[in-house]
Amino acid sequence: MLIAILALCLALGFRIYSHRRETPPESVVDALPSGTDLSLQDVQYTETSQGIRRWSLAARSAAYDAGQGQSAVQDMRVEFFDREGRLQMVLTAREGLWTQNSGDIVAKGDVVVKAVEGYTLSSEELRYQSATDQVSTDKPVRLEDNNLQLDARGMRYGLKDRSLKLFSEVRATLNTQGTGF
Repeated sequence: MLIAILALCLALGFRIYSHRRETPPESVVDALPSGTDLSLQDVQYTETSQGIRRWSLAARSAAYDAGQGQSAVQDMRVEFFDREGRLQMVLTAREGLWTQNSGDIVAKGDVVVKAVEGYTLSSEELRYQSATDQVSTDKPVRLEDNNLQLDARGMRYGLKDRSLKLFSEVRATLNTQGTGF
């Protein structure tokens, strides 16, 4: 009798276990941010103009809100290209917001830009405005290369004309070791 009860319990337990769901679909949908219409993993998107790459975005994940026309991305990398399609700089950040209609991007959290010329720019937030092809912020920024470090509050960089404007609280440190000064 004990063996029959044990066998019945095992059979019932197996049936319940085999029919359970790992993660109910409702809980996955509930975990998405409010307003999310589409959620993707390992995203890549490239914006072109007349067949030439303007910029390319890669992210670990993206949550698209159709009502706002925006995608919230995580662990992002954006490559910016010049008029001929040559790589100009690479931006990385913990998170960002891409607006579909305008092509604008806001990057936040440990934002680092590495330019092909060798300098590095860092800030907590940067905005890319597609219409003007400019990167800007009103937050503190640091620009570094081999011999120079510039710190400022706020900046604007024109990708087309390669012009940099630092707004306020500008401080420069020049490393003259080994330069002959």
